[in-house]
Amino acid sequence: MHLPSIRLLAAAFFCLGLGTALAQAPDEPQAPSASLTPVAMLAAGGVALGADSPLIWELFALDPNGRPHERVANGAAGTVLAAPPGDYLLLAGLDLAQEARPLTLVPGDNAVAPFVLGAGLVDLTPELTAGGEVFNGAAIFLSTEKGGSMSYIGPTRAYVPAGKLHVTVVFDAVRMQETLQIGVDETLTRKFAAEAGMANVTVSTGALALPEGKMPRIDIFAAPATPGGALKMVVYDMLSERRFTLPPGDYIAQGLIEGASAKVPFSLKAGEVVPVVIELPIGQIAIAAPGANSMALMKATDNPAEPWRMIFSQWDLTALEYFVPEGDYLVETFFETGKVEKTVHVAAGARVEVQMP
Repeated sequence: MHLPSIRLLAAAFFCLGLGTALAQAPDEPQAPSASLTPVAMLAAGGVALGADSPLIWELFALDPNGRPHERVANGAAGTVLAAPPGDYLLLAGLDLAQEARPLTLVPGDNAVAPFVLGAGLVDLTPELTAGGEVFNGAAIFLSTEKGGSMSYIGPTRAYVPAGKLHVTVVFDAVRMQETLQIGVDETLTRKFAAEAGMANVTVSTGALALPEGKMPRIDIFAAPATPGGALKMVVYDMLSERRFTLPPGDYIAQGLIEGASAKVPFSLKAGEVVPVVIELPIGQIAIAAPGANSMALMKATDNPAEPWRMIFSQWDLTALEYFVPEGDYLVETFFETGKVEKTVHVAAGARVEVQMP
């Protein structure tokens, strides 16, 4: 009968013992942890801010020079912040009201004195006219005496440090500014009435729809005091439809898409909404000129002394797609062999392809 050698038995017992020892090895000791549940209030002795407030806590680790360099924990009111014991900076942020405090965390739960932010609440409502429609598109800019600033769109509720608060409300062409004084734990309500009207401007390009991503430009000018006077730009945007908030007065709306443009006069009263439609029937000219050094596009005029008016010109261009109003056009290209010209007619709603030479 063949028996295992003593050497093999010894090896087996060694492996069994090693496995048992490994299985019974104690876990690595865990690093001690520290925690805290900070509390903040607007005024000393006031009510603690709850989870329904915009309060945010941020805990930052410090570098060897004592400066915050890494956020290790954050959360809303009532959040338990956890981190290894050590030195930190704890920041309470409540919109524009903030307080930062250095602290040292020890293992276990840490008690921290309440943060008193010394702040109040502003409730701001932009209106088209006093007591009229709320204007949700108004931009509201807030800045404090300490240099903090934030911006909002539409009706705004924000916590700010007690003291002076500079408020700017922009309704397109109407700008309102006011400095408010707010006290600790005060709620200050203010309405900003633009006493303006609204022009709902639409640019219609007729039968030829613009491709996706291509938008006309809408310019709003103050009507000149005298016929033929210089136009003064009031506001503009790159959209096919846009509602502009404007002071009462007389205006000219211009729609512009590449080589085509049209103007429409209109008047506006406070609280009034006026539709303004700019008819801009366009065609498109598509030019292919492989090997060209330059390309120019000119439109026919009624002036015998200047029969063609330049509307586009560029060097090192071999292809062009351009929107234009209905009319006659001259395409001029330069090749190494010389100048090549072609005249074409572009109808509204049509696309005309031109091969050069």
